[in-house]
Amino acid sequence: MYFMKKLSILVILLSLSFTNYAQKNIVKINPFSLIFGVGKVTYENVIKEGSSIELSLTYSSLDLGILGKSKGLGGQAKYKIYFANEAPHGWYLAPAIGYSSTKYSNDFNDKFGINILNVAGLFGHQWIFGNNSGFTIDINTGIRYNNATIEGDALWSGDGLGLAGNISFGWAF
Repeated sequence: MYFMKKLSILVILLSLSFTNYAQKNIVKINPFSLIFGVGKVTYENVIKEGSSIELSLTYSSLDLGILGKSKGLGGQAKYKIYFANEAPHGWYLAPAIGYSSTKYSNDFNDKFGINILNVAGLFGHQWIFGNNSGFTIDINTGIRYNNATIEGDALWSGDGLGLAGNISFGWAF
């Protein structure tokens, strides 16, 4: 919980510092991730005509009864490069870096943790409905490389290449 407070304060301070130079801000959520016990909040800030910085904070909590429980915290930073120099809407490429830490336990006294550092290359599109402010939809896909550190006995190492993607809804202001 202490780590979550520090990370939340850091995200708030970063977003406030970006606001001084911003033309546009967007706050987004991924409602589909809630099905899997994951809450994701994202803040995007335009830093110049054709690019923006996006910061995400993720919290997960899932209870599968006898199969076990998991709790985790993560974050991601993206640098979005918009093709038409019309940030924050249109087609974009985005290099990203993320980190997550998840702890698992079950009724059989199995306990382990997975810490994952990842880098990704994403391609996506963001729509803004309204007169340059209003409802937004952001969809992206790409590849990600995970480098995992396991604490305890886990069946999956987490290392290697995989697919990445996200859909989020938000509000531009």
